[in-house]
Amino acid sequence: MKINVEFIGAISSGPYKKSQEFEVKDKSSVRDFLETMHFDKSHLDFIQVVKNGKRCAHSDGIKSGDKLELMLMVGGG
Repeated sequence: MKINVEFIGAISSGPYKKSQEFEVKDKSSVRDFLETMHFDKSHLDFIQVVKNGKRCAHSDGIKSGDKLELMLMVGGG
């Protein structure tokens, strides 16, 4: 199944286009998808995901046609 993903903020400086389509396995969760990406595994818990316009948990399922917006939560001071 195919999903659309948009990378927002600091996470958009990685190897992916700002917005692109990905093929994912049926019955995948958001976390399953994130684990297939080229992100440092220690950063996965800091990735905020918005699915179809609403914030979602990493345990949420993904359906064909879903739109995910990914952003890396960063802090500093």
